[in-house]
Amino acid sequence: MSTDTAVPEARTTMVALVWNYASAIVATALQLCYTAYTARVVLPENFGAFAAAAAATTVLGYVAGAGLATYLLRAEELTRRTIRTAYRVSLLSGVFCCAVSQAVAAPAAAAWGLPEIRPMVQLYGLYFLTQPASLVAIAALRRMDRARFCAVTETGAQFVGMAAGAVLLELGWSPFGLVISQVVTPTVVLVVAAVRLARLPLAEGPPVPAREMLRISGAFAGYGMIQTTAADVSLWAVTRFLGSAAGGQFSRASLAVSLPVVVLCQSLRRAVMPSLARINADGRALATVLPDVLSAASAVAFISFGALAGVGPAALELLLGPGWGPAGALVPVLALGAPLVLMCQISYAADEIRKAMGSLLRTQLLVLAATVVLAALSVMVRHSMVLVAGAASVAAGVGHVEQLVRWHRSGVCPLSALVRPYLVHASVGAALYVSGRLAADYGTGPVSQVVHGLLGMVPVALACVVLRRRLPLYSAAVSRGLVTG
Repeated sequence: MSTDTAVPEARTTMVALVWNYASAIVATALQLCYTAYTARVVLPENFGAFAAAAAATTVLGYVAGAGLATYLLRAEELTRRTIRTAYRVSLLSGVFCCAVSQAVAAPAAAAWGLPEIRPMVQLYGLYFLTQPASLVAIAALRRMDRARFCAVTETGAQFVGMAAGAVLLELGWSPFGLVISQVVTPTVVLVVAAVRLARLPLAEGPPVPAREMLRISGAFAGYGMIQTTAADVSLWAVTRFLGSAAGGQFSRASLAVSLPVVVLCQSLRRAVMPSLARINADGRALATVLPDVLSAASAVAFISFGALAGVGPAALELLLGPGWGPAGALVPVLALGAPLVLMCQISYAADEIRKAMGSLLRTQLLVLAATVVLAALSVMVRHSMVLVAGAASVAAGVGHVEQLVRWHRSGVCPLSALVRPYLVHASVGAALYVSGRLAADYGTGPVSQVVHGLLGMVPVALACVVLRRRLPLYSAAVSRGLVTG
């Protein structure tokens, strides 16, 4: 790729990434405040029931979305007719999934062994009436490089949803207020984003049959269903065999780690996929940019979750209050495995852009099978949430190794370009974890432990600043013209 082409594309991606992460920071702060509140008004067993209801309907979310967001993000050309067809498909799939959620509520309650989740599953059905169309509107705007507008809209909608849920919980609607919060958020996103999208100039373009769109987007939806099923296996195993209270503890710990995983993963995907789609459409090899993308992702993953593992237990105790000790003990296990999960999910984007659907399917089935086997062994050998927590991380690691080996053999991304970045960034993450964990032990309470842990990480951070030219992330930024050497 020529420098004249690479630099503007890299800057476009960086601008989108900055806005995505800025909104992610605000959204995470909102989520933390909301989590701190709900942890004090919703009992562990009630939160376990809510988590089970959410997991029981997650697969329907992918059916409702029909893979349309990914279809639009990777579209080589976006037209008005493409968006209209996507809206029609999203409306039909959303209504269908709303109806299905009413029918599967009773079987889902039986499968989880929690009869109290039946009305929550039915209430969750309202979510599907607006969620698919909101994904269409936001994905189209992101494809048109309106990252700032999307970031502000999604963050604002999240605040409105949380506020609505908090009001209902305060009125005694526990845990149904948690569900209503999920329903309100996509409704606000749809109203705001659809109005903005309708005002933007777009070429009319040729007709886009719904059948043709579903042929491609449906594949993405299927992949999402497999991915989310793998993610829910661990929660189901804990809830089904250890009880709803254990499920609540496990779900809180998983949420504390999966929230930054989702935020970081979505931000990276939304920032890089439009640029990767343009590169692929121009006939340029992804091998010219993919090593830098994965290097940056590894830096974000290992450094972020190394720090989280160091202060996570104390931070979660401070956030949730008394009664959530088992959840805090799970955070380091989940956080140390989170980089593998994030790297595997980020790498799915490359196969989506390349339209390597068969390879993507094989990787996801491998991750699902590994998760099921490892979670089952964890429950059978020892009823331990710690072992179950590690199952998903190990399975994701197996999937990512398969991706890297396959790409190396096909020339998509040489392993030699990633070994050093992965090792260096993992070492930094490990140093942050060890320094933070050791320093936190000198604290006498959760606040003191968090402060001590963060201060303990300062020498590692300073060493990274001094030795920044040796960090692969910094080298990649210099080569792309994002920073001066």
